[in-house]
Formats: sequence, C-alpha cells, structure tokens
Amino acid sequence: MNLQEPKKKRHIKLKEQLPLPIVLGNKNEWITYTAHLTDLGSCIIDPSEIVAVHSMGYFGKGSLSRGFPSFGKTRYGVPPVIRNRQWLRRQEWLKQFNELSMEANSKRTNLEESKCELSSSKNLDEDDIKSLKNPAKENIPDIIEIDTNSVSLNEKHKESQQIDKRLEVNGTNSSSMKEDDSLIIIENKFNKQCKNTDNNQRKSMESEERNFFADFNLKENDVCFTDNNTDVQNKLLVLPDSDSETENYLREIKPKIECESFPIQETLHLTFEETFFLLYGLGCLNLIDFDGNLLDIDSAWHIFCKTDKNFVSKYVVYHYFRSKGWVVKPGLKYGGDFLLYKQGPPFYHASYIVIIDILDGDTLVTDQSKCMHKLTWNSLLGLERLSETAAKEILFAQVLWPSSALHTSNTLSVDSLSEFSVKELLWRRWNPKRNKDLEEEDDDSS
Repeated sequence: MNLQEPKKKRHIKLKEQLPLPIVLGNKNEWITYTAHLTDLGSCIIDPSEIVAVHSMGYFGKGSLSRGFPSFGKTRYGVPPVIRNRQWLRRQEWLKQFNELSMEANSKRTNLEESKCELSSSKNLDEDDIKSLKNPAKENIPDIIEIDTNSVSLNEKHKESQQIDKRLEVNGTNSSSMKEDDSLIIIENKFNKQCKNTDNNQRKSMESEERNFFADFNLKENDVCFTDNNTDVQNKLLVLPDSDSETENYLREIKPKIECESFPIQETLHLTFEETFFLLYGLGCLNLIDFDGNLLDIDSAWHIFCKTDKNFVSKYVVYHYFRSKGWVVKPGLKYGGDFLLYKQGPPFYHASYIVIIDILDGDTLVTDQSKCMHKLTWNSLLGLERLSETAAKEILFAQVLWPSSALHTSNTLSVDSLSEFSVKELLWRRWNPKRNKDLEEEDDDSS
C-alpha cells in the first residue's frame, strides 16, 4: 500500500531542534522540569521550562495561545496589542488585587500585634524592664541623622561662600545677599539643568516612538504618548474597541502606549498522556499535586486512571506513536483521538487522524465494554469526507488488551504496560479506478 507523503508547510522560519526534551547539563546531570497537577493534566509555569518542553518535541499547548505560548510577548519590536475594554478590565483586576492584599496584610498585622501583646504580658523579664528604663540604644540613629544634616549644611555653606566670591569679582555686594538667597540660586540652576536634560530625553523618546508607529501610517496627532519609557517589554499597545466591520476603523484609530500594570502570565498545559510520557517514558518531569507534594510514577498512574477511565488505552497509543518518531497531538477538532505530525506542527500538516479501538488480545474481537467510540457507517462516512477535505488519512490504532490484565483500568499497575500491543489499520475509501491501476501494475510486473 502506497502511503501519502506528509505535506510540508511553506515559509518556515523556525529551526528544527531536538525531538525530545532530554538534554544533559554541564555537570552531566539529567535536567528535569516541574509541572503542577490540574484537573485536565498538568501545567508548567516557569517561562524557560515552557520554551524547552514545547520547542523540543512540541509537548503541550499555551493556555492563551493556539500553540506556542506567545501571549503578551513582543514581536518584531511591537508591544502586545489589546483592546481598550481589555485594558480597563486589567485595571479592575489590579484594583481588586490591591484591596485583597491590603486586607491580608491588615489581618496579618493584627494577628502579630495580638501575639506580641500576649507574649509581652506573660513573658516580661527583668532584662526587658532594664532595657525599657535605659533607652540609650534607641537614641543612636537620631544622633547619626543630626551629624548627616550638619555635614550637608556645611557643604551648602561652602557653596554659598564660593558664590559670594564670584559676586565680589563681578562688582556686587556679597554682604547684601543672604545664605538663603544663595541656596535658592543653586537650586534654580540645578532645576534648570534637570529640565533641560528631561526635555532632551523627552524629545528623543518621542522621536523614537513616532518612528515606531511609522509602519501604521498614522499621523502625529493620532498617537497618544502616555509614558516616556521606550522599553516595549513592559508596554501595551491599546487600541479602541471595534466589534463591527462596516465602520471606518483605521482612519479614526488613535492607539496609545500604556505600561503593563497587571501582567498576565501564560502557562503550558499538558494532557494526561503527555504528562505521564514525560514522567514515565523520559523521566524528565517532576509532578506536584494540589497539596504541594511530589508524586511518584505509581501515584500519578493511579490518579490519571481514576480521573480518566480511558487513560490506559490512550496512553498505550500515545507511547506507541511517540516511540516511532511522530509528534502526537489531540485530535478532537477532526473527530479523532490523536493527530500525527512529522517533526511537529510548525513544519508539517497532520498526516493521520488516529481513532483508538480496543480488541481482545486472544480473540481479536472488539471489546464493547472498553470501546471508546460507537462507530456506525454514517459516522465513518462523515469522518472519511472530513479527512479527504482536510488532506489527511484515517488510521485505526487497535489496542490488543492482554488477557492477563484485569478488565478494569482502575486496578491496573504500571508494570502491565509491557503486555499491551498496538496494531495499525489504515482506512481508505474504495476507488475502482485506483484498484484497476494497481491490478494492471501487478500484471505487468508478473
């Protein structure tokens, strides 16, 4: 049977990296990543670990992005673009967060004060009484502050004497001027210098921001500069709200740059199969439960089997295709269980839609009690039409359930995975013309 060649994507800018996130460190240490258990799998929070796990093997999906977690990041020097309603919502979140933090701090201070009062009333020793009677140590900072102030006054007095000498040279009377006037002159000169430097910086920053918006074909009056800082890493490009496509939106647009006051951190979400493959198959993941405890392989296996009744069969298929070099992703959007990619979604389109079928290991008959799908001819024809329009093929992954294993997946152990096997079955629509060409080729070869 002739298999179709995977369809490669055009204009690929990424470089292919290692297929699995197993890199040895400088000290020959096995690098591990940390994930936190969730209701649907696990999530990785650390940004550096997110990049490593997703770029090497394309495990997981961004919580706020289609694939790679790129939400809130600058692209080509442009800050992230949000709508005005999103900006206002973030301001509300920041206000609520500040209120909650203030309440928590007030409660904490009240508890600490009450504990201090109880401890002082019960455990008041003679040394404490002597320290209260002799507060000499508490007066030391005040003496230091007085000395620093006297030093600063002496410096100002020297500066005033220098100004008096300059005035005498110019023919003015130094006696008619007071120390306060000389100090005012110094402060005015300092303020003028600061204003000049601020104006120069402001002009340079505004020119840079205007050059930054040159790609938008906007006028100078259409842009609102709200901050002088040109660091786009902590900036947001706020656009006005527009939900209709008929209005002339681009002519009257007035974007503005705002500081990121409430940053939203994106995480990398892993499914149960991806989490257990990194934990059990590669050994490069540390899984933490809801209580903050580190889970081992057996405890994670029992949690996943208890949460998802089809986890055993899904993981067997996932591990099987990953070991063959395919990048396995969820296939819900195409009506299947998994999608198979060559090298990864950025390089190739999905080649196969995988549907899991469970067979008895001895009789090779479909086990209806553990079957994940109730396939009918109508559903198969609809899935075939969908796969043809999406330029993909349907691949049945038949899991041969061993007779030695128990029928329920909740009581299975991790050691029983070696007894499972997978059989591939490629589904294709019968085409008389194609079959006729294959028969002619067989006759010519004979």
